[in-house]
Amino acid sequence: MSLYSEDDLGGYFLPDDPAPSSSSTSTLGDPLHTLTSALALPSESTAQQEGLNDAARKFEENPSKLPELVPQLLGLISEGDDTMLRFWTLDMIALAVGRSGLKLDVKLTVAQQCLEALCKLLNSNSITTIKAVIPIFSTIYPLLFRLLATSRPQPEIVEMFNTSKMRILTFALDPNAQPNNIGIRAVSWKFLQKVVLAGTRAAGADPRLQHRATNPNDVNFTMIQPDCALNVNEVEEEGSALLTQLVTHLYSLSDPALLHPIISTLPILCKSRPLIADALISSMTLWTPSALGAAGRQPMEIRAVEKTMRLVMTHLLRHPPFANFAARLNEALLRQKQRMESAFATEVSMRREMRKAKTPGKHAMEVNDNEAESSEQAQKRARLQGELRVQPGSGSGKGPEFDVTNLPVESVIEAVMQGLDVAPLELLNHAFDNAREAIVGGTSDSHLLLASVLGVGIAKVEPKEEESDEVLNPLDMDLDDDDLLLEGDDELPAEEEDIPLTFTSFTLPPPEPLDPEDKVYVLSTTLQRIWTTGADLSTLPDAQDDVDTDAIKLAVKPKEMWMLLLARLATRVKGENDEERRKAVADFVVDDFVNRSKFASIWLSEEWYNSKIHKSPSTTYTDNLLSILTAYLPKIDAKDKTLFAFINGLPEIPSQLTQLLEDLCQDTDRNLVGFLALRDIIETRPPARQLALDTLLGLCTHPERKVRVPAIITTVRKWGPDSPMMPKLVEYALGVLWRLKNGKKSEDEGEAENGNDNGGGGEDGVKIKTEDGLKPKDEDITMMEVGMDIPKPITSKFLPSSPSEITAETVQQHVELCFALTKRKQELLDSIFTLYPLLPSSGIQDALEAQLIPLIQSLGPTEKLLDILKSYKKGTEGLSMRIIGILTQNGSSPALVGVIKSLLSEKDVDGKFVASVVGDLDRAEIEKQLPRIVSLLANPDDKDLVRTAFASMLGKMTPADLMVAIHQDESSQLRYTIEAIGICFSMTTVFRSDILANSMSRIADLPTQLPVVFLRTIIQVVTTYKSLIPFVANHVLPKLISQKIWENKPIWDGFIRLVKLISPASFGSLLQLPKEQLKEVVQKQPSIKNGLKTFVMNKPGGNKQVLAEIFGEETPARE
Repeated sequence: MSLYSEDDLGGYFLPDDPAPSSSSTSTLGDPLHTLTSALALPSESTAQQEGLNDAARKFEENPSKLPELVPQLLGLISEGDDTMLRFWTLDMIALAVGRSGLKLDVKLTVAQQCLEALCKLLNSNSITTIKAVIPIFSTIYPLLFRLLATSRPQPEIVEMFNTSKMRILTFALDPNAQPNNIGIRAVSWKFLQKVVLAGTRAAGADPRLQHRATNPNDVNFTMIQPDCALNVNEVEEEGSALLTQLVTHLYSLSDPALLHPIISTLPILCKSRPLIADALISSMTLWTPSALGAAGRQPMEIRAVEKTMRLVMTHLLRHPPFANFAARLNEALLRQKQRMESAFATEVSMRREMRKAKTPGKHAMEVNDNEAESSEQAQKRARLQGELRVQPGSGSGKGPEFDVTNLPVESVIEAVMQGLDVAPLELLNHAFDNAREAIVGGTSDSHLLLASVLGVGIAKVEPKEEESDEVLNPLDMDLDDDDLLLEGDDELPAEEEDIPLTFTSFTLPPPEPLDPEDKVYVLSTTLQRIWTTGADLSTLPDAQDDVDTDAIKLAVKPKEMWMLLLARLATRVKGENDEERRKAVADFVVDDFVNRSKFASIWLSEEWYNSKIHKSPSTTYTDNLLSILTAYLPKIDAKDKTLFAFINGLPEIPSQLTQLLEDLCQDTDRNLVGFLALRDIIETRPPARQLALDTLLGLCTHPERKVRVPAIITTVRKWGPDSPMMPKLVEYALGVLWRLKNGKKSEDEGEAENGNDNGGGGEDGVKIKTEDGLKPKDEDITMMEVGMDIPKPITSKFLPSSPSEITAETVQQHVELCFALTKRKQELLDSIFTLYPLLPSSGIQDALEAQLIPLIQSLGPTEKLLDILKSYKKGTEGLSMRIIGILTQNGSSPALVGVIKSLLSEKDVDGKFVASVVGDLDRAEIEKQLPRIVSLLANPDDKDLVRTAFASMLGKMTPADLMVAIHQDESSQLRYTIEAIGICFSMTTVFRSDILANSMSRIADLPTQLPVVFLRTIIQVVTTYKSLIPFVANHVLPKLISQKIWENKPIWDGFIRLVKLISPASFGSLLQLPKEQLKEVVQKQPSIKNGLKTFVMNKPGGNKQVLAEIFGEETPARE
C-alpha cells in the first residue's frame, strides 16, 4: 500500500477528490465519476439502478476505461448475494471483452484478470448469476483458446479454463446437473457452439493457408502450436464428440426452451465450418417434432419450434455458398408446411369433438360450430355447465333455487355473467318488472337486497320492542347509510319527532383501565405485530418525488411510517419494563443491522428527542446507541456502507462513538470502515469535528503500519491543498516531524559532541531552555534564515513520550504523514530539508533519508524540488546528491540538466554524484568532469561505479572519443588513468580492435605532447590483438617518430620496448629514426640487431653504407 498512490483507499465505492478541470462538462461526462456517484446512492434502490444505467451508457461510449475499472470491482461481486452491482459489473465485463472496440490484447488481459472471479460465480448456487456468467464465458472462450494454443500460460489459468469448460458443458448435456434450471441449460448451448467451432477445422483445410482466412478472429485447433497448453488431437476429438451430441439432442430433446437455442446455433456452424455443413443440413431436413409430440407438448409449443426451424432453413437457403443444398432445403420446407397444416387441422377437429362430447344437448349458451375456441375456454365452459347447469328461466322473476354457498365465487360470477349473455333483452326486462312488483307487494319470494338496484323504495318497518335500546355504532356505518338515516327522519310520525335518535348523540365510552401486566402484553403484541407486518411494506415501490415542486421532503417515506410508529411506541410509552423493551428493540436492530439501520436511526432520534424534552437528564440515547454499535462493530463487514448512512442520520455524535470508531480503526481487517466513518463525521458534523479529527490524526502516527497508512490515505487523499482541514493537517504533521530533532543520539556521536564542547560540560553548551523545552542554541538562527516558525510540539498516545525513545526505528512513524502531505503541498519540502542537518544522529538521518526516497520518486523533478536542490544548504550535500541521482534514473528533463550543470560549476561535488548523472551531460561537460570520475578508482569498491559511468558516457560520445579523453586527462594520477584504460579494455564488446586502432591513430595525431601512458596502451593493444601489429608498425610508429618521440624520455623508453615487441614488423619504421637514435635502440635492445641487419641487407641499394653507419660493419653476419 503506497502513501503516494493516486488511488483512494475506498477504491471502487468511495468518491474521489474533485480533480481540477477546465470545465464541468468533462467531469459530468466521465463514466468513472458517474459510477462513483451511483455507488454512493442507497444500495439496491431505484436511484442507484438509474445511476448504474447512466454509467453503463457512458462506458459504452468510452470503453477505454473498462480494463482499469473491472479488476477493481471483482472483489465486490465474487462473494455474497445477488446485487445490482454484481450484474452491472458482469455487463461491463461482457462489454469489455465483447462489444467494445478495444484491442484484442486488451480484451485478453481483461479476460485473464476476470477468470478467477467468473469461475467462483459459475460455481455458486445463484441461478440468475450463473445465467449471466455463462454468456461471458462464451465470449472469452475464443480469447483464452488462442492464448493456450499459442503459448503456455500459468497453470492456474489452464486449470480454470478446463474446469469452467467442463462445468458449462455439463449444464448443457447432463439433465441432472445442479442447479437444474432450463435457462442455464439453454445459455450453455451457446457456449457449446464455441467449443465445437474451436474443435473443428476452418474453411481452409490447408494449415499453410490459415493466414488467408476471411475472419482472423476465428479460432480453431489448426492454430495450436507445439509446446503449448493444448493438445491438437484432444481438441479435435472433443469437437467431434460435441458435434455428435448436438445432433443427438436435436432429435431427442422434448423441451422447446432447449430446442430453440440448439437450432439457433446451426446456421453459424454451417457458415463458419463448411466442412460439416452437409451433415448439419441433413440433420435439419430430416428433423421432425416427434419427440415433442411423444412428450405431450401443446400444439402451440410445437408450432413455435417448427417456425424456428423454418427460419433457419430459409436463412441458409438465401446464403449463396449453400446453393448446392437448395433442392434439399426446399423439399424439407415443403414437407414441413404440409406437416404443420395437417397438425393444425387435427387440432381444430379435436377441439370440436371435445365440445360435442361435453355438451350433448345443444342450447342457447352453446357456441357456434364455426367459431374457434381454445382448449382452456372449452374446459372452463364444460366445468361451469357441469357444476351449475345454467338454464334460461321463464322471465317471471321466479326460478329454481340452488345453493351456491359451497361453490367458488369465481365460478358463480362466471355462471351469472354467461346467463346474462344468453338471455334476451325482453326476457330480462320482464324479470326486472316482476322483481319490483314482488318487492313492493312484500311477497315471500321478494329479494330486498335488490331494492336499491331496481330503484324501489322500502316501506318503513317498525322496530321491535326489544330492539329499541340498541346502540348504533357510527364507526360501523357507511357514508351512504348516513344519508339513508337522515332521509328516514322526514318520514317519522309526528309523535316520535321529539324522541332523540341514538346515533346522533353517540359518545364513545371510555376504555376500561388495564392492569400493568395487560398493558405490557398489549404493547408487546403491538410491537411484534408492527415488526412482522411492517417489514413486508419494504417491497412496495418508492413514491416518485416531484422535482418541480418546493414541497417539504419527508424524512420518512410513506411505506416506512411503521418505523416511526414503532419507534414512538418503544420510546414514549412509559412503564415498568422500559429497559427490557428498549433492549428488545436494540437486539432486533443488531440481528439484521444492514436492513434495519434506517429503523435504528428513527428510533434513536426519538430517544434523543425524548431525552431533550424531559427536565431530568437521560442517557438512554447514548446507552442504546452504544449497545447497538458495541454488538455490531466487532462483526461488521470490511466493505460495509450502511454504517456511513447510519451515523450520518444520528442527531448527535457522542464522544463514546468516536472511541468505538478508534477501536475499530485498529482492527486491521475492518479498519477501512472506521476510517471512512471518522472522515464523514469530520466533514459533516461540526460539533464533533475536533474530537474526530484529533482521533484520526492520532491514528496517523500509530506504531502499526497497517493502521497508520490507511489513516494517512483517508485524510490526505480526500482533503486536497484547498481543503479547510489542510492547515490543521500541516500543523500536526510538522509538529510530529520536528519531534525527531529531540531524538536520541548515538553513543559515538554523543561522546564526540561532549569532546568538542570546549570544556563547557553537560548539555549547557548545546541546548538552551525555552517554554517548549530544550532546543539547540542555533535553532532560532536556522528558522530565521528559512523564514519559518518553530512547529508546536505534538503529543499523541501512539508516539514515544520521551525524546530518548525516538530512535531510527520510530522515524517512519514520525515522517509518513508529513511526507504524504508533501505530495499535495510541496512547500513542506523546505521544512524537511531544514530539519535534516539538525537531526541528532546519523542513524536518524539515514532512516529519514530512506523514507524520503519513495516520496522523491513519486514527485519527480518538480520546480520546487529543483529550487531546493539548486541551492541546497550545508549539511544536506549527501542527501541532495542522492536525490539528483534518483531523479536521473529514468531520464532527465532540461530543467534537471540545468540544475546539474549549475551544481557542477558552482559546487565541489563528489565524484560519485558526477558518475550518477554523467549520462545526462553533453560531451564537452563529460570531458570536463572525467577526472572526477577517474579519481573514484582510489577506492577499489567504486570500480563498478566507474564502469557504469563509462557505459553511460557512450550514449553521448563514441568509444574512441572516450579512450582519447582518458589519455588527455592530465589531472588524474597516473595509476588511476591506467586502471581506467584497463576498464575500457575489459569492455570487449565496445572497445573492439577497430575502435582501438582508431583511438591510437587519433592520439598519435594530437598536436599537444603525447600522453605518458600512450605507449603503455599501444603495448597492451598489440599484446591483446596480434592482428593490429602491422597497423601499429606502419601507421602509429611513423607518426611517433615524426613527433621526435626521443625527446620525451618516458615515452622514448616505451617506444624502444614496443619496437622489440612487434619486431620484425617495426624494422621498417626504425630505419626512419636518426642514426643516433637508431644506434640507441640497437644498443638497448641488442636482440633485434641481427634481424635488423638482415632486414637492411635485403633492402635494395645503400646497404653497406647503412650497415657501416649503424653497426660499423660492411657485411651482415651470416647465420
